Order: sequence, then structure tokens, then C-alpha cells
Amino acid sequence: MTNDSAKNLSRFEELVTEINPVAVIRQEYTEIGHFDSLHFQKSYDDLDYLVFATLSLSSGDRVSLVRHEHSPNPGTEICISSDQQHILAVLLEVLDLLGLTVADLSWVHQDYRDKLYASQNLSVLPKQVNYPL
Repeated sequence: MTNDSAKNLSRFEELVTEINPVAVIRQEYTEIGHFDSLHFQKSYDDLDYLVFATLSLSSGDRVSLVRHEHSPNPGTEICISSDQQHILAVLLEVLDLLGLTVADLSWVHQDYRDKLYASQNLSVLPKQVNYPL
């Protein structure tokens, strides 16, 4: 990505603080973008161009839903801020708001995966896509 190609866009990190990926929804952002509260916009980071939307939750927390243009894996990242203390609760609230379940996640950060699946009483964990982050 060149500086010329990104000059009309703002850097993702300058627009939101919710930039740390904790899970990936199997669906592409175009498949979950039917919610009126989601407005996807173009941006970029050090690696790629991307589209993102910020989702405000009823708990007062916020997440960013992100899709990198050249990602080799399908899906939409759920990103949180680095100071988020209630990650499992936030993930479950996002899934509930979007009408999804834990089975709709193709990847969950290893620090939260087991606790998330245990909270849903899943004896067989959903298959994880190798999602290098």
C-alpha cells in the first residue's frame, strides 16, 4: 500500500480505539451489514486496506467490526479496545445483538476461547480456522 493510495483515507487507529481482534465472525461484513446501526467505512492500517463499523452495545461498550481487503480467511473481525475488562461479556453481547451464536465464530483468541465455549456449555468446540493475527 502506498501513501498516495491512502491519502484520502484516515488511518484506522486514528478513528477508533477498538483495534484489537478477539474473534472472527464467519460471515462477511456485507452479510451482517443489514443492521441500521452499522455504517461501514473504508480505512487502512499498516498491513492493508479495510472496512470497519463501530458497534455501540447496550452495556455502553463498543466494538469495531473489521474486514481487511486482502485477508486470506473469510469473515469479519470483532475488535475491542486494549483496556476492555469484560471481553467474554462483550463477545456474547455482540453475538446476541447480531443474532449469531458461538458456532458462527471461525476464530477466537486463545486467551478467551476456552472460557467462551465453557460459558456456552459446549462439549465439542467449533472448528477453528487458522487465523494468524
